[in-house]
Amino acid sequence: MILTAILAFAVGVLIGYLVFYMRYENRDVVIELRNNLKDLNRELSELSLEHEEHKQQNFILKDKVSDLFTKNDDLVGVVSELSRYYFNIKVWAEKIQELNKYLKLPDSWIEEKVQKYSAMYQSTPQTLEKDTPSSGTISSEFF
Repeated sequence: MILTAILAFAVGVLIGYLVFYMRYENRDVVIELRNNLKDLNRELSELSLEHEEHKQQNFILKDKVSDLFTKNDDLVGVVSELSRYYFNIKVWAEKIQELNKYLKLPDSWIEEKVQKYSAMYQSTPQTLEKDTPSSGTISSEFF
């Protein structure tokens, strides 16, 4: 039993020595791998921080985009209403141009009426002067 324990101890020391020897033999590779592991862990932590920051920015941008979509819907309504007004104004402008065209043409009926009223106007001031007393009050004959 003691012999087995001694033999097991010797085998363990031999395996430990072999591991130590192999590790010492590949020491440069192990150091390089450890350094690479440290660099990669540092880079991974930086990337995780950037990922969190990008997630927060993405949340903020999604919120802003939803606000802009809401404002865009409001502006679409305003633009559609303005386009209706523009169309109505355009139609009215065409009608006004047509009316101006008709007003520029001489009309004998209108000229007769204007001459009739202008003749009446020329005779009316004389009648008023005749009927108005010098005191400034209007006589009962006027009414």
